[in-house]
Amino acid sequence: MPSVDPVTRFWVGIIVTVAIAISGGTLNLTHAIPQDYIPYVTAWCAIIAFVGSAVLTTLNGLATTNQSRLDSAAAVPLPQKLDALVANNPDVKTVVTTQKVADATTSGKIVSQ
Repeated sequence: MPSVDPVTRFWVGIIVTVAIAISGGTLNLTHAIPQDYIPYVTAWCAIIAFVGSAVLTTLNGLATTNQSRLDSAAAVPLPQKLDALVANNPDVKTVVTTQKVADATTSGKIVSQ
């Protein structure tokens, strides 16, 4: 699956956000551009916001690969993952791991062999 540069997704997101603000009236164009152009700019921003939102959703979907999921999961240290596992699953009695990992956790249920 193709991957999309995060910088590209960032800038598309900024453009879509500005288009949404202009088309929704949050960003007022009075005195920024000639009064006669405001209806046209507002209409085009509404079109850009709609299409851009679909494009941004597609880009974010393309960026979600199995590798990106693994990278996100790997970013959380193992001791923290084990602490969360024990805290969120009261049925877990003990987790056996290495001494180094057990020492880095805060839960008494995570022990070493």
